[in-house]
Amino acid sequence: MRFPVRILVVVSCLLAMAPGLARAQSLLTPERVQEALDRTDQRIETAAALVAGVDHPQAETELEAARVLQAQARTEFSATHLRVAMDLTLRARARADRAVALVKGLPDPDRVLNQLERTRDALDRARDRIQDCDQDRASSLLRVADEMQLRAEAAARESRFLAALQLTLGARDRVMRALRMCRIDEDVESAATRALQRTDDWITRARAATQGGGAPQAAELLTRAEGLQTQAQSQFRNRNFEASLRLTTNAGALARRAARLAERR
Repeated sequence: MRFPVRILVVVSCLLAMAPGLARAQSLLTPERVQEALDRTDQRIETAAALVAGVDHPQAETELEAARVLQAQARTEFSATHLRVAMDLTLRARARADRAVALVKGLPDPDRVLNQLERTRDALDRARDRIQDCDQDRASSLLRVADEMQLRAEAAARESRFLAALQLTLGARDRVMRALRMCRIDEDVESAATRALQRTDDWITRARAATQGGGAPQAAELLTRAEGLQTQAQSQFRNRNFEASLRLTTNAGALARRAARLAERR
């Protein structure tokens, strides 16, 4: 039962990279959509001001994509297609946020989502393994880690990726401390196995999305992802599980970005 929960968490992060999505889905009114459109306009203006002062082609591409999506959102809003308008404006806001992150050197959103998934996986595995441990301190650390992870996931949904990364890494550190208190070693091999499978799934999805062509940037990202994944699999076969985990995490971030970019096209 734990695997579906992790998937739901990751899907939630991928589809809700801006605040208010859950509320918008349950109570979608013209006022709420208008408010979301206005917030996106502000984020685009902020991104435009930052991008204007630097030479960063990728950030400029993200900003232009945000503007196109926002224009489509306003067109749909005028046609009273509220749900479509909300989806488009949230996507536009995510692209504007990515432009800001690129300029400021903030953590890449896809990489942060990979780290969130990795911590959630570690939490789920540790919870079962610590049940029979008589260390109250270890159970307390695990509860704190769970709370920090929930805050990290909330921060990711609000596009606060630096805060999300800091929180999820702090949560994972507490998980590792709890395991050490109970004299339980982390099963890095199992973690690497699951991470490799997740990356394979994203690479398969990205391949399907780029088959029709028309997304050269996505194809380039996919090629890089496949190269890293090959290295990760080689390290795994050589039993260098930590190296394999790091490589496949990076490959997963690239594959996820490639899939989303191609699917948008």
